Amino acid sequence: MLRPKDIVAWIFTMVLMALVFLWIGDFGTLGYLAQSPISAYVENLWRLMYISASGVFGVFMGSLIFFSIRFRYSETVQEQQVRRADISKMVLPVILVSGIGLAYAISQYFSNVLVYQFNLGLLVGLMILLFSSLIFVIYKEYFRD
Repeated sequence: MLRPKDIVAWIFTMVLMALVFLWIGDFGTLGYLAQSPISAYVENLWRLMYISASGVFGVFMGSLIFFSIRFRYSETVQEQQVRRADISKMVLPVILVSGIGLAYAISQYFSNVLVYQFNLGLLVGLMILLFSSLIFVIYKEYFRD
């Protein structure tokens, strides 16, 4: 049964995910359209679809994150005391901080993508590797033997 505090946290998680989706996509702004009579119409339709998609993304990802954290498996007190020190408490912040640094490095190449294709490809490949390691650490955290 969900308490009122849980419902507020669930709604907050959904809104946060929708805002992250909007922020990543520059709130649906298309900066590369040619100036023509129909471009304003196309941009308005795109923005409407993007904002709608952010709502759907927020509901699904926010619910997924909230319910996976809220209803995760909890062990008894005796099993927790036997367990040795957990290294994931150090690994997760390192992965998150390096991800932020990598995202900043990638953003520096957006001004001239054609010149820096190789560098951008390497950085995006490293970002994919970083995300996969984050998923692995979270998986090992929740599904321990």
